Amino acid sequence: MTPDPFGNLRDWGPVLQTLEELAHNGRLDECQDGLIRILRYPGNWRLREEALKHIPRIARPSRPLMQQVLHIVADDNIYFEVRILAARALASLIAQHRRLSPPGPAPDEPPVAETLRRLRSVPQPPRFEQALEDCKQELAP
Repeated sequence: MTPDPFGNLRDWGPVLQTLEELAHNGRLDECQDGLIRILRYPGNWRLREEALKHIPRIARPSRPLMQQVLHIVADDNIYFEVRILAARALASLIAQHRRLSPPGPAPDEPPVAETLRRLRSVPQPPRFEQALEDCKQELAP
């Protein structure tokens, strides 16, 4: 992976432009550390949402990226729209990870499955519930 190309996240205009350029050129895989930094950055909801929208374009997801997206899905203190985006991104990452891995569960799948099980054990808004179900389906053998 290349160094984080996103620079100062407070200056979000250039960050969004860089994100768009990397996505357009198929280079998001190289910048997963930068995407993780954007996802962790609490100062701008728009950056986080845009990063989550582009994550399904990643062909070879890293475990740290999957873990950060899962963290957003599980965070009860984050608004549901971004958690839905994160759940959809996670389903895509799981599918990509499965395509690249040998048959059988990957070592990082049990925590994902357990988190999804915990979230689904309490009532959730319908759209979030559906996004969680989509993730669960990607984990199914």
